[in-house]
Amino acid sequence: MADKADRQFMQRALELAARGRGRTSPNPMVGAVIVRKGKIVGEGYHHAAGKPHAEVEAIRKAKGKTKGATIYVTLEPCCHSGRTGPCTEAIIKAGITRVVFAAKDPDPRVCGGGGKCLREAGLEVSSGLMRQEARLLNDMYFGYKEKGRPYIVAKTAQTIDGRVATVTGDSQWISCHESLVLAHQLRADVDAVLVGGGTARDDNPSLTVRHVRGKNPYRIVLSSSMDLPRKCNLLENNADFKTILATSKKTRQAIERRRRFKNVIFWDIATTRGGKLDVLDLMQKAEQFGLQSILVEGGPTLITSLFRAHLVDKYVLVTAPKLLGKGRDAVQDLGKMKLGEAVQFEHSRFEKSGVDSLFIGYPVWEK
Repeated sequence: MADKADRQFMQRALELAARGRGRTSPNPMVGAVIVRKGKIVGEGYHHAAGKPHAEVEAIRKAKGKTKGATIYVTLEPCCHSGRTGPCTEAIIKAGITRVVFAAKDPDPRVCGGGGKCLREAGLEVSSGLMRQEARLLNDMYFGYKEKGRPYIVAKTAQTIDGRVATVTGDSQWISCHESLVLAHQLRADVDAVLVGGGTARDDNPSLTVRHVRGKNPYRIVLSSSMDLPRKCNLLENNADFKTILATSKKTRQAIERRRRFKNVIFWDIATTRGGKLDVLDLMQKAEQFGLQSILVEGGPTLITSLFRAHLVDKYVLVTAPKLLGKGRDAVQDLGKMKLGEAVQFEHSRFEKSGVDSLFIGYPVWEK
């Protein structure tokens, strides 16, 4: 059983890992702490894809004080060569004798292989310490690897009576400045942001990262009509070639005859028997494109369709202390006739975001 000191050092490793937020994709955030005779002699975290892994950085910062030491890592050390060499090799070479990692890496190139490699080299290896915390920190990475499709984060900003806009469609801004900053951090964390055609028309968003530091995600519009504003920000400000228009082949061909599109990526999405765009096909296209995570910012019709398809993996709900009475619902009909059928959440938490209330939860879907 892990002692108090083990937990303290792993907690420090988790704090270090979080410093890489928004910059490590497609890799996970990882932190490492090297301890010798009860004192930290080296720390590190993965700064960005292609940069040294956390273990290697911690070993370098320890400056030769690693013999007989223990290393605490938030994720199982890798045992394969990619852009960088295997961390297991660096750990063994450094003379570290004990390895404690929080969670097994779901990447099939590792997935237990890292721990096995270290044990075969004679090191003492233990895993599972603060496993849940490590998984939640990298929820998008674990979700993508385990489900084989992009991890979906749905985000809604609503009034206390569950409205996302007035009856006239006015929705800017429901939430406070702190919640706006949070939304931009979420954009920086993911590979792509997805909105429906209604949101693209009514709000004319840019979907870029502005209030925090981070890279701009891909910007996807899913719409059966693609009736976009004449001066559409997603089309006008697209020098980075990151705007994706996802619609049926028929609609794409029609709009290309009417309008010139510069730097735009098109996805032809299959339709269901009811004539609606198939969100399952959208996920397949996104996975084939290489997207591991998608933030869905609206609107209600799109978010509802993803909930109905059991595709929402994480729900971020911002509730502002405002009351409208009438307006547009945050979530539409989910087809639930009994309370026992209601969508339930696990690992839920409530936080404050300025004057707003923040709910973060993970929907529980039947296996």
